[in-house]
Amino acid sequence: MWKKVLGGTLAVAMGVWMLALIVPQPAPPAWGDVWWWRNQLILLTGVAAWALMSLIMVLAVRPAWLEKPLGGLDKSYRLHKWAGIGAIVLALLHYGLQLSRSLLADWVGRPVRAPRADWWLNTFRHLAEEMGEWAVWFLAAMLVITLWQRFPYHVWRYLHKLLAVVYLVLAFHAVVLTPPAWWQQPAGVLVGLCTLVGVLCAVRSLAGAIGRSRRHAARVVSVSPQGAGVLEVTCQVSPASRWKHAAGQFAFVTFGRAEGAHPFTLLNADQGDGALRFAIKALGDHTGQLPLQVQPGQTVSIEGPYGCFDFRGDSATEQVWVAAGIGATPFMAWLESMQSTPALAPRVHLHYCVRHAGEAVFAERMAALCARLPSVTLEIHYSDDAGPVTPTALLAGTSPAASVWFCGPQGFAEAVRLGMQQLGRSPARFHQELFQMR
Repeated sequence: MWKKVLGGTLAVAMGVWMLALIVPQPAPPAWGDVWWWRNQLILLTGVAAWALMSLIMVLAVRPAWLEKPLGGLDKSYRLHKWAGIGAIVLALLHYGLQLSRSLLADWVGRPVRAPRADWWLNTFRHLAEEMGEWAVWFLAAMLVITLWQRFPYHVWRYLHKLLAVVYLVLAFHAVVLTPPAWWQQPAGVLVGLCTLVGVLCAVRSLAGAIGRSRRHAARVVSVSPQGAGVLEVTCQVSPASRWKHAAGQFAFVTFGRAEGAHPFTLLNADQGDGALRFAIKALGDHTGQLPLQVQPGQTVSIEGPYGCFDFRGDSATEQVWVAAGIGATPFMAWLESMQSTPALAPRVHLHYCVRHAGEAVFAERMAALCARLPSVTLEIHYSDDAGPVTPTALLAGTSPAASVWFCGPQGFAEAVRLGMQQLGRSPARFHQELFQMR
């Protein structure tokens, strides 16, 4: 779905640009003029980059109405990431074409300059160009540090918040430098609509209103180390009646204002009592320090729930659940949610994949939950003993129509997806919870 949205956005941008070419103009298109083509490519890269940047701003405010169509907030973040990469690449191309003037002049000679159309925004033209240039350099720097995963998250998140300010700067750049003739064409409608929606989203972001309606005050009830770097934290939302979540969803938890919110999957099913359990693996600086920082009685902020990782919407009569490492958390919640109605549980082959017995921190509880669900079979794989589990082993004995639900490392996910394709299984039957929010 995210590829369709990304491709559709670019197609709309290219479509309005092409319509602007065929609309009758005072001066006919100079199809054989290199300078004319340079100008047109500047406009194309500009409108395409602006459409993607506006899409980024919409996704940044986490609209609830987009969650289900995109398959959950984790999928929205993937779209947000690739739209951002695409927007910055197009913006750099846009700026590069602007810088090509001297080189092109040496190659084909200087262009014949036509008089600029009289337009009231021309007064701000030089300022808009200067501001756009600085904004592009900031975007290029953000692209580098975003892709550099070792860059400290707590610094990155503050820089990332500045993108709302950069968007407002670029909104000024876009409106001032859009050709006057475009405002009476579909291209101008697209620029204007993107600008209006994007500016509203940027203001909402700067006002700190993102996720405000989903924020809940909570108190840490217990903190329990589980071994293998896993910390189980139980929180109590107050009032309990305000909180509802589906098994498999996650929430953003803020343990300290300096670090900000981090997403963690809910380990338990909703019992209506406002109790939330999180199993947090020490995978970075922040999560590694939590055992020393989080104490019972501490006040925390919880935003959510988010996510659409839910087996109940699957029409397949047979399912394969692959829980790799800390990726077992949504499956633990699923198993818990079926305890009161075991007859309604689908036929499930659950594979819990870890390196060794010391990492299998959920094995005992998982086995106890599965024992009360006759249609669920559990198999635990230790890769240090038997080697990495293969897609063939995971799918052994299942029908071609069986669906696969996966949560774990991305490399393992790609291996399972590729293995399904090699076995002739439909990629549409592979469902994954994504954890990379940056």
